[in-house]
Amino acid sequence: MANEIAKLKEEHGNFRKLLNLLETQLSLFHHEEQPDYQLMTDILHYMIRYPDHFHHPREDVIFSCLLERDSHAARSVEELARQHRVIAESGTRLHENLESVIAGALMPRQMIEAPGLLYITYYRTHMDREENNLFVLAEQLLRDEDWKTINAKTQSEPDPLFGRDVEERYCAVCHHIAQAVDSGRMS
Repeated sequence: MANEIAKLKEEHGNFRKLLNLLETQLSLFHHEEQPDYQLMTDILHYMIRYPDHFHHPREDVIFSCLLERDSHAARSVEELARQHRVIAESGTRLHENLESVIAGALMPRQMIEAPGLLYITYYRTHMDREENNLFVLAEQLLRDEDWKTINAKTQSEPDPLFGRDVEERYCAVCHHIAQAVDSGRMS
């Protein structure tokens, strides 16, 4: 169903907003300014909570169903599933480093900046690949019964940041997104 793919693309748009905010914070290192470590931690907390536990597993089930329709997609499906694992692991490590800084640990900025920039670049490339390849294939090949199977095999949870009710932890993130949109730095 096209609306299922549209929802995944909408979520990707939300993730891009967060990656842009994270990138803005990391760029402050080059201006000899202090990034907002709490904001970065909250962004990563969301990224390792919602996308890694709900969005990516749903995509994995979609891609598995896609394999049943087109075995030629195997290499792409395997690579994207591997990327989901890499994103989850690198996001968790970065989140742990940010929490350590907030707790008072002294850490060279490169232990935050380099993994952060790599995470952002990798995540963006990953989403582009999904949207330009497998989402297109899924729209073409998956049938209504496939989507019923996908819905039965996946769990959902209201999005704690971009859903109807924003969790308190993410209020500052929401505020920063609104500021970026208002200033024209983000759409």
